Amino acid sequence: MEYAEFEVEYRRVYEAILNGRRGPDLTGDVARLSALAAQIDDEDDREDAYLEISIVESAAARGPAESPSEVILQAREAYAEAVRDDGTMAERLARAEEGMRALERLSPGANSDEKQAIGDYEHTLHMHIGALRLMQ
Repeated sequence: MEYAEFEVEYRRVYEAILNGRRGPDLTGDVARLSALAAQIDDEDDREDAYLEISIVESAAARGPAESPSEVILQAREAYAEAVRDDGTMAERLARAEEGMRALERLSPGANSDEKQAIGDYEHTLHMHIGALRLMQ
C-alpha cells in the first residue's frame, strides 16, 4: 500500500474530529488506521502513518473540547481551504502551500495548546503537499 492511500483515510478521520463530527470513542478509527498503516510498504512512510495515528489517539484522550479559540478557528479555516480538492494539480498545490504559510503566521501569537493544534495541521498539510507533488 502507498502512503497516499493511508493519508486519504487519515484525513477523513482527522477532519471529522476537527469539525466535531466524531465522539470521543475513536477506537474503531484507530484500529482501522493501524491496520492500513501496517500495509504501507515504505518503512519511513509507515512510521509517519503511526505518528499520525498517535495524533488521533491524542484527540480521543482529550475528550470533548470547549469552544475553540479565534486562533484555532482561523487555523481550521486555513487548513480547510488548503486541502480543498478542486482545481488543477498546480492550483491545489499552490493553495496547500499558501495554507502552510497561513498556519505559520498564526503560530507566533498562539498559546501552547493552540501551537500544538497548529502543528498538527501543519504536519498533515505537509504530508498533503508531498502527496500533491508526487502526483504532478
